[in-house]
Amino acid sequence: MGAFESTYLPEILHDIAMGLLIPAMVAIIILMLLTLFFLGQVIVEFFCERRHFKQNMPKIVNQINDVDYQGVTDVVVGSQLLKYQKAALVTISQNMGLPEEPLFSLAQIEIARMEKRYQRRLAWTDTISKVAPLLGLMGTLIPLGPGIVALGQGDVAGLSKSMELAFDATVCGLVCAIVALIVSKIRGGWYDEYVRTLESLVGCVVDKADVARKQGVQLPANYCGDPLKEFVVQAAPAANSAAADPADPAEPKGGE
Repeated sequence: MGAFESTYLPEILHDIAMGLLIPAMVAIIILMLLTLFFLGQVIVEFFCERRHFKQNMPKIVNQINDVDYQGVTDVVVGSQLLKYQKAALVTISQNMGLPEEPLFSLAQIEIARMEKRYQRRLAWTDTISKVAPLLGLMGTLIPLGPGIVALGQGDVAGLSKSMELAFDATVCGLVCAIVALIVSKIRGGWYDEYVRTLESLVGCVVDKADVARKQGVQLPANYCGDPLKEFVVQAAPAANSAAADPADPAEPKGGE
């Protein structure tokens, strides 16, 4: 131990640790701001997206099953699904004329694309929930060194200041982690439901294409456009006006 203290290593380690204090505090503040942003984002998502996701699954499955092959796209666009679900289903319905294997691969790609989109959203809060406690621990341990030194020198004021900084860093890191974890859990439940819904409806469309293929019906294929712009967005004004129509019995009028 004496040989170690006779070198410059303790001073180097101390300088490195103290140099990391400010970056750790800045990182905790940034994570707190990001956490507030994602908390506000999930609240907006609830009122703008989740609250309006009330598609009756048996109803749309029966509609897809009963409609003729050319009307599948109209059923999907006129439903209360989310826009990205509609886009995926429109892409598949506009390529129902593909052979079985290519159509199945396209369906898998659309499902995987939606899963990836949701995974990217969850990655931020998942990372914050894991990194924030570590940064809080760094912000706790680094000031404790000078605090213990101050205690050895009888500097109670220096010790109390170091302890205050350490506790503040711990609390802020834990708050970030807790809020980010809650946001991830809430969103994760929503997104799992969205993906399962899409998988079920994709299966209905693929099965309908298989029936048409066996009957020798010629269906559209080779569609490579943007369904959001060409189908979903164009149908949005009509859907909104229908939802606002007082005579429409499908839209509940009570408060949610």
